[in-house]
Amino acid sequence: MRRKIEKALGFFILFLAIIYALAYLFLVVTGKAILINQIQRITHKKTTIDYFSITPILRIDIKGLDVQGLAKSSKVSTSISIVNLLRGRVVLRNLTFIQPEFFVNKTPPEVANPSIYSATLNPSVKPPPAPKEAKPVSFGILRLDIRDGKVIFIDQTIKSGSIKISVEEISAYIKNFYLYPVFAITEFKLSAIIPWKEGEDKGKLELDGWINTHKGDMSATCKVNDIDAIYLYPYYSTWVDLKKARIEKAKLNFLSEIHGLNNDVTADCFLELTDMVRKPLEIGEPEAKASKLTNAVLDRFKELDNGEVKLNFKIKTKMDSPQFGFENFKSAFEEKLMRGRSTFKSSLQDSLSIPVKAVENGFRSFTDLSRAMIDGVFAIGNQVKESADKVMNGDKDKQSSSN
Repeated sequence: MRRKIEKALGFFILFLAIIYALAYLFLVVTGKAILINQIQRITHKKTTIDYFSITPILRIDIKGLDVQGLAKSSKVSTSISIVNLLRGRVVLRNLTFIQPEFFVNKTPPEVANPSIYSATLNPSVKPPPAPKEAKPVSFGILRLDIRDGKVIFIDQTIKSGSIKISVEEISAYIKNFYLYPVFAITEFKLSAIIPWKEGEDKGKLELDGWINTHKGDMSATCKVNDIDAIYLYPYYSTWVDLKKARIEKAKLNFLSEIHGLNNDVTADCFLELTDMVRKPLEIGEPEAKASKLTNAVLDRFKELDNGEVKLNFKIKTKMDSPQFGFENFKSAFEEKLMRGRSTFKSSLQDSLSIPVKAVENGFRSFTDLSRAMIDGVFAIGNQVKESADKVMNGDKDKQSSSN
């Protein structure tokens, strides 16, 4: 009886070995084509691979990966967890990208152009049933490494045109990243540089922390030094006139300590103006109102921070639906500028030679205030073009409407 069991067990093991060998040979022959087809199905981009190999222990090496217009990498290596594969999960171990490049192109949303004629709906005709969505594959990565990576971001949604931002020399890793429910803490760390203009100092980006998506907890630190505010001018060119503000150079530092508990996320942020270069006035050249307002705003911040220009603010949001934007900065600017508002108002009146009432009305306007604050504190510009004139016109409109 024992010999029969051993014999049956031997045949079973031999059967599994044959199946495994056949599967391995199948992957050796067709693995490259299968991988290319899967990437193209997911990304809808033409994909090419120069070299593909797989070992009996399911270690995969790829060279010359190119997903057209989306990503490319000189080398990619990983191994598939056999234990998780038997459980119906695809879990990658030590996924490594060598010199990858990722391309992100943000374009304006397409405007729908409905037909002039509308079809008449017949309520008796039932619409065709919606296709069933394929069940997503349980996917995870035990560790992801990026070495000497690069991200190129192009934003074409700006009214003034477009802007290109490159993040280079990326060194990063992520541990325990899963797209299915699992009790695990995801750790991440990233360092990179941001080249602005040729010959200028490069920005430095650092990100370090962990996140528990199951519980909604997290802790992270984000630091960006030497931000070239002039390079980001296209984002606010519609309401800032750098020439009138006489600002030629501006550098910023940003730090954020992020903490999350039960899906509630709080980010304590710190922003500092570290360097500013103002263009000197020519002999006999009158100073524009935009430049005067910049001086007043900067002087106000220096009074509050012992000669420095700093801003501390807090952001509260949700982990599953994070919200962050310029409104967070605007509110913080508004609150800080309004401290001791009578003194600041007097300095504005002296600088711009406009009535106090106009200054009050202008800075009660959230939009005008935020623009002036961002111009001064970010040191990238000043005020909406001719904001003082707009304030005056606003007063006249109010008076005429009251009459």
